[in-house]
Amino acid sequence: MDRARLLRLVGAALVLLGGALHLKLQLDDYGTESIGRAFALNAVASGLVAAYLVLRDDLLGPLAGMAVSAGSLVAFALSRTGDGILDFRETGFDAPYSALTVAVEGLALVVLAGATVATRRVTSSPQS
Repeated sequence: MDRARLLRLVGAALVLLGGALHLKLQLDDYGTESIGRAFALNAVASGLVAAYLVLRDDLLGPLAGMAVSAGSLVAFALSRTGDGILDFRETGFDAPYSALTVAVEGLALVVLAGATVATRRVTSSPQS
């Protein structure tokens, strides 16, 4: 298995785990109704992106995975500043799974950035 494929598979697992954490929060009725819908949407998007990462070997998968993970981290930050996001405001890392979610999404970004670089190298290398 080449490096790009391995990084995509690890990235898929991390994106899927991030989605599972959001689904758990939604199923636990954590937060507002609006944020619950966003958690469910995150879970669906994470599942689709993870499947794409497993099934395809192009750049779209890692880029989509980074978008989902970065979006999750941005939403996390927004929920802790000003008026929050979607009628939801939280503080610190006391919320369920908050530290784990940040760690998983951050690691997914790093791994998928590596997958992007490795995939570009594979697709741009001359064929023998």
